[in-house]
Amino acid sequence: MKLFLSSTSIPAELVRPFIKLVNKDLKDISFALIENAADPYGDNVGFVLETRSVLQSLGMRLELVDLNRYKGKTDDLKEKLGAFDVMWFGGGNTYYLRWLMKVTGFDTIVSELLEKGVVYGGGSAGAIVAGHTLKHFDLIDDPKVCPDVIYSGLGLTDLIIIPHWGTDKIQSKLSEIQALYQNDRLETVTVTDNQAVIVNYREWEVLP
Repeated sequence: MKLFLSSTSIPAELVRPFIKLVNKDLKDISFALIENAADPYGDNVGFVLETRSVLQSLGMRLELVDLNRYKGKTDDLKEKLGAFDVMWFGGGNTYYLRWLMKVTGFDTIVSELLEKGVVYGGGSAGAIVAGHTLKHFDLIDDPKVCPDVIYSGLGLTDLIIIPHWGTDKIQSKLSEIQALYQNDRLETVTVTDNQAVIVNYREWEVLP
């Protein structure tokens, strides 16, 4: 199981570790970019376009994949994502993304995709849902944007990723979230916009 969990996309200083994780040259990497976490915010959202631009500039074989086309079509989604080296879930509303992962059945096939060797990548919301709980993130994301609020994460890692650490605008909320998890005696890992948590089977590290 390989995970690349960041606050935004793939920071320039982490391109080499990303290549090492995927074990392919950038030009040979097939990359599914899933931007649906930002659906509640409408079209042409700045951070979505910025993330897409950064990822496109790396020269990978990138394709946009819309989860909305796979509601109730889990087998089709498994076939689609199974053809990629990397499946990347971008930022937006964590609860909306988790809900979409349920109605498409992604949460039932992700383990199989990882076992097949597909790398799970995520920025912000995409990183948060990789953990085992979304509890307390309602301090920064509105759960009411989706029909069904799901507080369980995908459980791909025991770590609870807190992205955008050090961002002035939301730092007080992030610190509050961290404190609440500490009260719950759960392990958190804070990640700045220039860092990522890289999980390679049983080993993990925060870089740089």
